[in-house]
Amino acid sequence: MPIAIINEATIALFFHVVAVVVAFGPTFAYPIFIAFAEKHAPASLPSVFRSMTRIDRFLVTPGMIVILIAGIYLSAKLKLSDESWVMFGYLAIIALFGMTHAFFAPRYRRAVQLAERDLEKGAGLSAEYQALSRQMATGGMIASLIIMVSIFLMIVKP
Repeated sequence: MPIAIINEATIALFFHVVAVVVAFGPTFAYPIFIAFAEKHAPASLPSVFRSMTRIDRFLVTPGMIVILIAGIYLSAKLKLSDESWVMFGYLAIIALFGMTHAFFAPRYRRAVQLAERDLEKGAGLSAEYQALSRQMATGGMIASLIIMVSIFLMIVKP
């Protein structure tokens, strides 16, 4: 049985993979939380969106920073910068940073406002909230696809 060699690249790869799990793992549960709250506990929606905002701030964003730094280190150390799958990874992490901060963050804030307003009126969730929820769901599917394609490419290295 071969003995694993632990070097700087192995440690960087470990941090890279752990950061992917920590940063993006929770985001795959967001649609479940939202759908459950919309259907069974609308009064919890503001808290759900506030929690997602905190997760994005304290797990997703720091995790993406580690992913990027470790990825840059690995691609330089292993001389992989010209590989198409590495280039896709760079584009993916930039897109995900943008989606997290320019797409999702303002929509979460707006969802809190709309949910609180709609709950105060007591007439159920408005068409405006529903449209925003569909936007977030579409964005979430796109972000999830970017993450899954990135993981696939990092594994198969075409």
